Amino acid sequence: MKYFLYLTLFICSNVFAQPSKNSIAFYYSSPMPLAEMTFYSRVVVQPELVTKFELDWFKQRNIAVYAYLSVGESFNESESSLALNPHWNSHISDLTAKHWQEHLQTQAKQLQQRGFSGLFLDTLDSYQLLKPDYDKPAQQAGLVNIIKDLSNTFNKHLILNRGFELLPKLSGYAHDLVAEGLLSHFNPSDNSYKLTTKSDQDWLNAQLKKAQQLGFNVQVIDYAKPKQRLAMAEKIIAAGYAPWVTDGHLQTWGTSAIQPVPRRILIPYNSDVKPLIYTTVHLKLATLIEYLGYIPDYIDMATTQLPKVDTALHAGIISWTTSDVFYDVTVIKWLEDNLGVVPQLVLGELPSSNKLLQSLGVEIISTAPQEPFSLSYMAPWLKGESAMPPPIIKPYLLKLTAQAKALISIRSADDQTIIQASKTKYGALISAPWLIDTLPMEGNRWVVDPKNLLTQAMGLPPILAPDTTTSSGRRMLTLHIDGDGFTSIAHFAGKPYAAEVIRDEVIKKYKLPLTSSVIQADIEPNGLHAGDSPKLEKIAKEIFALPYVEVASHTYSHPYFWTALSGRKEINIDDTDYGFHLNIPGYNEIDLNKEITGSINYINERLVPKNKKTVMMLWSGDATPGPKALELARDAGVLNVNGGNTNVNADNPSLTHISPIGRPERDLLYQIYAPILNENVYTNLWHGPYYGFKRLVETFEITEKPYRLKPYTIYYHFYSGEVLAGLDALHYNMDYVLARPNTPVHLSHYAKIAKDFYFSALAKNATDEWLYSSKYIKTLRLPDVFDVPNITSSKGVSGVTAKGNYIHITDDIAHINFDHSQPDTQPYLISANVAFTNWQVNGAVSFKAWVEAKIDLKNAQRCQFISHLGKRYKGKTYAGTTQFTIPEGDFYGYLNCNVEAQ
Repeated sequence: MKYFLYLTLFICSNVFAQPSKNSIAFYYSSPMPLAEMTFYSRVVVQPELVTKFELDWFKQRNIAVYAYLSVGESFNESESSLALNPHWNSHISDLTAKHWQEHLQTQAKQLQQRGFSGLFLDTLDSYQLLKPDYDKPAQQAGLVNIIKDLSNTFNKHLILNRGFELLPKLSGYAHDLVAEGLLSHFNPSDNSYKLTTKSDQDWLNAQLKKAQQLGFNVQVIDYAKPKQRLAMAEKIIAAGYAPWVTDGHLQTWGTSAIQPVPRRILIPYNSDVKPLIYTTVHLKLATLIEYLGYIPDYIDMATTQLPKVDTALHAGIISWTTSDVFYDVTVIKWLEDNLGVVPQLVLGELPSSNKLLQSLGVEIISTAPQEPFSLSYMAPWLKGESAMPPPIIKPYLLKLTAQAKALISIRSADDQTIIQASKTKYGALISAPWLIDTLPMEGNRWVVDPKNLLTQAMGLPPILAPDTTTSSGRRMLTLHIDGDGFTSIAHFAGKPYAAEVIRDEVIKKYKLPLTSSVIQADIEPNGLHAGDSPKLEKIAKEIFALPYVEVASHTYSHPYFWTALSGRKEINIDDTDYGFHLNIPGYNEIDLNKEITGSINYINERLVPKNKKTVMMLWSGDATPGPKALELARDAGVLNVNGGNTNVNADNPSLTHISPIGRPERDLLYQIYAPILNENVYTNLWHGPYYGFKRLVETFEITEKPYRLKPYTIYYHFYSGEVLAGLDALHYNMDYVLARPNTPVHLSHYAKIAKDFYFSALAKNATDEWLYSSKYIKTLRLPDVFDVPNITSSKGVSGVTAKGNYIHITDDIAHINFDHSQPDTQPYLISANVAFTNWQVNGAVSFKAWVEAKIDLKNAQRCQFISHLGKRYKGKTYAGTTQFTIPEGDFYGYLNCNVEAQ
């Protein structure tokens, strides 16, 4: 009975609630705004604009994709064409013609084969534009037959656009009806928006009510400028219909009961000039963009047209280049056209556009000032990490324009003021070299504060930030091992393999979730150590069989230069210390299929127990895989991690040495960077000192304050078990983390969270609630200017930390309410050292406790955790916080907070 109760609660707690009141989203542009689409269960798209990879993504998210299909018209004239529609310059088709009916059915079947879930049938009323002498009853009969055939093909998953006269005959053949223009309409001839007259509203409203009585779900599409859309959507809801308010061509993201919070920062770059992975904006600034909750939206101008800026999606534009060939005519015009649309930040080398420069606050000085130059002013809030200004050599000679504010100015020997950075209502401009200074023997430092550069100079507003560092209010802990050194003989009694030392002294000692990998050619029977292969494979099997270890591949031959394999850089083998890969006899050219798919199959077939399989690819060498390698990993069904350059230490605690979460490639591929780099970079490439990995704690501290930018990550190789100093460093780092609040998770858990950052979305509704959508990220970071949420009034929220800086999310879509007019009395989670898979007060709770669970709750004096076996766990209350202690292991049960009422 108790188990049945738990199962019932589990099901109830996982019911998916759409906040958009069953609205269907319409989008007729590309690429798809996938993150924002997660608020909707159905979307309508132009089929030619959606890719196979986007369709696969929709399927994984259980989002039904409907293809637009014009039933009554075509832009291509054919034997079925009867007349011209002058409003759209399209051809009205003969609905009775066998040719046209077969054409539509062929299209439908092709769309079904591509993976579309249904059809949106447009132009159903076009036959009414025909001259009176046409047989309209015959056209109507033909239309009914067409729709019935399409309904049969798609199992009634059709959305009709109007067709009011025929609805009684179509009831049961389609579930949904859409009508445009209840409150407004769009005139395509002059791209204008007009309000619908009262009489037209009344007529349409009557038709929609009849459609509802026939059993159709009714949605209204109306048209308005972005700032007016939410108010119009509320009026449509009040009239009794689901809304979608957008632009006249449905090419910008619209508004339903919710309005999107724009998070995308458009960042153009040119891969012909420099690949994204080497651009400064990606390597240095993207980290803080992501920390603030915004998504870097990189646009490769070598392969993609610069997009239409959509204020519903895009929060700004950043243009940062060190190359004077970047600013061609196309880029400059695009930037000029979008002045005042969204804030712009122009950095580094400046464009030769008087309009852009003047709009951002500067213009070129005509008379050259005298050298030398000295810094005369820098806005106090803009000052960065450098104690001294950079050398002022060949500065841009600029003066301030009207209505602009100087952010950085220098003074010449002849007492002229020269502007180096400025701010206006359009955004900000900072010229080189006032961004990052490179210091001899010390590395890079920010001249300006990168966070304030984005928030105060550019003007990005504070938003709730999806967080990839924290789980249940505590800093996540990930552990993973690259396969290097597995076969090394350790300097210990008995001459064990380094893998045995790591297995016994680290993995088995701590029993924490860990991701371990091997290099196939290092241990396989036909590999580099063929004679020892039985012993080596046995060790690998023992490690992979441990219940807290997840399985990864570190490739077949350990390629060292993925950047060369991807064609981004030419590397001469004579200039390398190790060649291109491990020196395997007969293996002279790297085969990506063998490195990735083959190595995964080898591990799955020979090394893992029946209940496990390889779940990750840990990149080797320079860890810069190109799209083909990432595609093979995706096709093999594994996640991928490694790479990046987060190795900051106390010698130069600069944010310039902290990498972003990951990097996009084509076709929705992402490389997820290792949160923090391995012991190789702390030990001078394992040349010593071997205890150097102890400096990892410096990285932990720098990536915690002033901003928590990374989880705790202890990432190392098996060769750390070769010598006592290396092993001691591992213990030192483990003990440091375990002495502090943390939540241990597998690396695959982190990888899912990290990738989902780019597919998470924010919105707001008319009552000023925030809505948040994410499949995997269950933590939102609150900016300082935000109040804490009201947990009782919120939905899909389990709590907030004691400091009020992290919100805990339970549902794929959460409503975060900040209205405290009602008391916040519900028991809620403050923090825990476990990641919850289910959470519901007086409902289902489940989690995996790798160590003894410590769960802190607020308002929970009457609460008990009850396992599915009936075991009860009471808490201890101190200063308003009730802490529950539950033994390690899997917990399935529920949280009962009505103990006294029993």
